[in-house]
Order: sequence, then C-alpha cells, then structure tokens
Amino acid sequence: MIEKKDINWYLDSPDRLLQKKPFTRGGDYSVDIKGQIRTNTFSEAKFSNLDLMEITQDLYQQEFDPSRHKIKENKSIPHIAVRVGDSTVEIDDMTVTAPFQKKIHAAHVLHLATSPMEFTLCNYDDSIQDSVEDLFQEYKKRWFSKNMEKVKYEFISKVKKLGDVGILFRYDKTSKKGKVNVYSYDEGYIIIPNYNEFNEKISTSLYYCVNNGKTKVIDTYDDTYMYRCIQGDTETGTDGWEKKEKVRHGFTSCPLLYLRSKVAWEYAESLIEMWELMTNINAIALKRFGTWGLVLKGQMDEDSFKRDASTLIINLSADENGSKQDAKTLEFPEPQRMIEYLDFLSKQIQLASSSTFMTPSDLKVGGDIGGNAVQLAMINDLAVAQQTSLDWSDFTNDMAFLFGEMLGLEDNQTNKFSGLNITAKLSIWTPESKSSIVTNLSTQKEWLSGRTLREKSPDAAPDEQKRYEKEQSEADALTNATNVNKNQQ
Repeated sequence: MIEKKDINWYLDSPDRLLQKKPFTRGGDYSVDIKGQIRTNTFSEAKFSNLDLMEITQDLYQQEFDPSRHKIKENKSIPHIAVRVGDSTVEIDDMTVTAPFQKKIHAAHVLHLATSPMEFTLCNYDDSIQDSVEDLFQEYKKRWFSKNMEKVKYEFISKVKKLGDVGILFRYDKTSKKGKVNVYSYDEGYIIIPNYNEFNEKISTSLYYCVNNGKTKVIDTYDDTYMYRCIQGDTETGTDGWEKKEKVRHGFTSCPLLYLRSKVAWEYAESLIEMWELMTNINAIALKRFGTWGLVLKGQMDEDSFKRDASTLIINLSADENGSKQDAKTLEFPEPQRMIEYLDFLSKQIQLASSSTFMTPSDLKVGGDIGGNAVQLAMINDLAVAQQTSLDWSDFTNDMAFLFGEMLGLEDNQTNKFSGLNITAKLSIWTPESKSSIVTNLSTQKEWLSGRTLREKSPDAAPDEQKRYEKEQSEADALTNATNVNKNQQ
C-alpha cells in the first residue's frame, strides 16, 4: 500500500518536512555489462545501481573562496624552508590558489542576469486587447520600479554559487506593500520542497534558526496557507515541535519558489584542483632551482661576496693542475613544458565550465575583433546560457505570475493582473554593441511590425509603444491644427 503524503502527513511529524534530496558528486560508477543483444531483443527494466557520494553545500562555499581551497591542506607539495642559525623554519603561507570558480560563476551570471527579463503577452482576445495592453505596460513598469531585476540577479547568482535558492513573495497587511526576499544556504536558510507519493510538489519549506541557533523554525507554504513549526529549549525542557496556527498568505499558489541547479564550475572542479597542484609544484621548483647562480672556482674569500636568499653560490676547489681561479654564472632552463601544461589545463577548464576567459592580451594591438568573432569564441558560454534559460522557464513564469498577484494585493484588486497571460524568459546577454543591435533590427523592418522593433530596441522603455503612440497623436493633432489655421486664412 502506498502511503498518502499530503500536508497533514507532513505536519503530523514536522521532521518529515526536513527530508531533502541530497547534493552529490562522484561515487561508485561500476557498471554491470550484460553482453551482446540483438536489435529486437527485450530485457527486464532495472533501476540504477550507481552509488553516489553525498556532499553538503559547505563544499560549494569552500570551492568558491580561494582562501579555503583544498590545495592549502595538500601535504604532498614540498614546502620552502629557511635556515636561521641552527634552526629550520618552514614557510607555509606561500601556497598558490586560483579564483577560477569565481571567474566561471561571474561569466555564467553575466549571460543570464545582465539583460532585462523578457516578457511576452499571450492574450488573444481582441475585444479586450486595449485594456490588457495598458495593464501589461503597467506590469512591466512596476517590475522595474520594484527593483525586480535585482531580485532576478540575486537568485541567479545564488543558485549558480550554492546549487539551490528560494524566492518568497509576501504581502504585508500592515504596510499594504508586497515584499520579495531571496533565501539561500550561505545566509542560514535551507529551502526544502515537499512532495506527495507521486513526486508532485505540494508545499515548500523554509528552515532556519533564531535566538543564536537555540530555536529552529520551519515555515511551510502550500497553495493557501503558511504553517509554522518551532523547536527549541522551553521551560519544561522538552525538545519537540510546537505547531502554530496556520495563516492565509493571500496568494493562489505557493509563494515560496524553489530552484535547483548545478553550480557554475561543477564539471571543471577536478581540472581546477589539478591546475592549482601543478602551479604550486612549479612555484616550488622555480624558487629552489630557478634563481640566478654563481660558480666560483678556486680559493675565494667568501667575505668579499654579499650573498642573499635569491642567489645560489657554488664554490669549486681548483684542480690539481693548478689552473687559475675562475667565476661564471649559471642560467637554469625555463620550465616551458610546465607552462604549456598549465595553459592546456586552463583551456580545458574553460571547455568544461562553458566559460571563455578573454583578457586584454588576447586583443592584438592594431587588430579589430568583430562582434561575430567574439560571439563565435563564446559559443559554449551562450549555448549553456540558452539551455539554462529554457530549463528555468517554469520557474521564471511562476515568478512573473506571483509578482502580478502581489501587485493586485497592493492595489486591493486581487484579480487585477490575473487576466494577463504573461510568459517570462531570461534574455541572454551577448557581447554585441547597441549600434549593431539597432542595425540588425532595422534590416528586419520589412517583415516585422514597428511595435516589435521598438520593443526589441536596447534603449526601449517598458511602455515604449505607448510613448510612440502618444507622440504620433500629438504630431497629428498639431498637423491638423496647422491645416485648420491655413484654411481659415
């Protein structure tokens, strides 16, 4: 018998609300190969036998911060030591780390968050088209006035850094204002989707601590209510969950949105760790063997030479044939193979993470790299951004819907924007100048409406079409007035 898992099943034992699909990386990938079969052969369907390694989101935070990289704890790297009198002092603070994760994260966020959210009105009833258009223009204006673009940036940045994120839409009855908050693991919040027996989401929980960690709180949101469960030290010393009275949140669907994804550098982490390891080995070798050297032959007065830690001095005794004293310098070979290997790893990191590291040195003096060439170089970046935009389309559509409901609650007209059929899509940023975009739009004016061209313009306001119509109306009125005056004369 399949156990029925509804909201009451979870609330009967609030610990069930804390069950969350773990984050994983690596594991046992031994595959049982059955052998050869024919194209018309059938076999019994089998479940996965992969044993995955569970990790926590603390690992993502560690990888994002160069000062906490694993390489700093690596004991296989030789350490530099100096001789002070009769004692040997090791220098442990010379480990090289690289902020590749930060660079990759910034590249992913750049393509997804830079351009404004792209809204499309999908209403088809011509009889109410004018009123719907006015509401749509108001909706887009208030999206920007509420600084929802910053909310969009925050959730993209958090999910690409930590693996998941939550956005909570609220309406404060006291101030009569709507509020939107982004919650993430690094700020002390755990967002947990709750599913029924058919793996359909029925609610979402926000788990956090207050009172310096002494009190644990679970806020659970379904399509109608917010349920709060509190656990902490009480006067009786019990440690159970106290369930508060449920509260209507005012929205017609769950106002706590949950998004989960891979961190930006997920598929490049092993390459990054190898780059850091080889870089540190190279640094130690250069420090030990890559300094300037001086060879002295014969009996020399060492007091006449000032030696320091950066100079290697080798004193050879004169041969038995009584050759004269001599001195010469040593030039150690350059680690060209190591440099080439580090460059190879850097390129593999870019491929694995779908990120292009372009620096000023890549732009040749006197050369002119066109926009098409830059876009071609960043084709992997744009491909993963487009894929991500589609993967997250349900999330952005839900975000747009809840924002409209929040505006309706503010205006005391719950259904004010419910008649709008709006889709929201992350518009992908590409390294293209405004003039180039405008030029491309102008070449399409023969088969695109003027409205589409105006709305797609990079400098278009949210109500660009209304502004254009108003200017045209004012110009027509002025023309008519001028003609009337001429006729009267």
